[in-house]
Amino acid sequence: MIAIAPPFEPLPVPRTAIVTGGAGALGFAIAQRLAAAGRRVALFDRGANVAEMAAALPDAAAFRCDVSEADALRRAYHETVHLMGPPGVVIHAAGYASVAPFLDTDLNNFETSLTVNLTAGFLLYQLAARDLVAMGAGGRFVSITSISGARAGFGRVAYGTAKAGLIHLTAQMALELGPYGITANAVGPGPVDTPMSRAGHTAEMRADYVRTIPMARYGEERETAHAVAFLASDEASYVTGQTLFVDGGYMASGMGVTIAQNAAAVRRPAPSKKDPT
Repeated sequence: MIAIAPPFEPLPVPRTAIVTGGAGALGFAIAQRLAAAGRRVALFDRGANVAEMAAALPDAAAFRCDVSEADALRRAYHETVHLMGPPGVVIHAAGYASVAPFLDTDLNNFETSLTVNLTAGFLLYQLAARDLVAMGAGGRFVSITSISGARAGFGRVAYGTAKAGLIHLTAQMALELGPYGITANAVGPGPVDTPMSRAGHTAEMRADYVRTIPMARYGEERETAHAVAFLASDEASYVTGQTLFVDGGYMASGMGVTIAQNAAAVRRPAPSKKDPT
C-alpha cells in the first residue's frame, strides 16, 4: 500500500497583530479587517488620533510612536508584547512619500523614505521573528508596497526605491523564515481613493491614472485590506514570497502613466550652458 502522509498542520500563529500606520486610512481599514477576523490589534502611529482609532475596535491598543525612530519602535514593540503577547501577524503599512525628479531629490527626503518605508519594516519584522522562532510559533508578515516599487515613475526616485526594497525584503524573509513557519508577503496597491490621494492628486492626475487602469477607477481601502487579511490568514499558510498587486489591472496594462504625462509633472528647465571665459 502507498503510505499517505498526514495532513500538514501549520504552526499556531499568535492572535496579536501589529499594524504600523494604523491610524491612517489604509492602515485602519486593515486593522478593522483583522479585528473582524478575531485578531487583537496593536495600532502603531505617530498621529494624535491613534488612541481614538484603537478605541473604535473591539480588542485593540494604541501605541503612539514614530516608526522612523528605532528606539521608539522598539519600545512600542516591547510594550505590545508585555500587554498583548508576541504578535503573530505584523503589517507594515506606515509610509512616507515625496515627489521630486532625480536631479532635485533632497538627501534628507530620500533617507526618510528609506527609513519609514523600508528600515522600520525590517526592524519590526526582525523583532517579531526572533520572538516567534524562540517560542516555536508561526507568523504572517505582510508589507504594503506599491506599484511604484515595481515600475519606475518620474518623481518617484525616493518612494519607488524604498518600496522596491520592501519587495525584496519580503522575498528575503520568505526564504530565510519559511523553515520556521513564518510567511512573508507584500501587497502593492495601485491608486487608492484615500484622503491623502484626494488632497494630493489633481483632477488631471486622477484622469490620467484612470485612463491607464483597465478597471477605470481608483481602488478603495477595503479592497487592499481584504488582500492583506487573506495573506495574514491560515488560508494563506502556503503562500510566501509573493507581491500581490491590488491595482485594477494597472501592472498588467503594459504601460502605466505615459512618459509624457509623468514628465510634465516634474519637468525642469535644462541647466544653462555658459561660454568658457
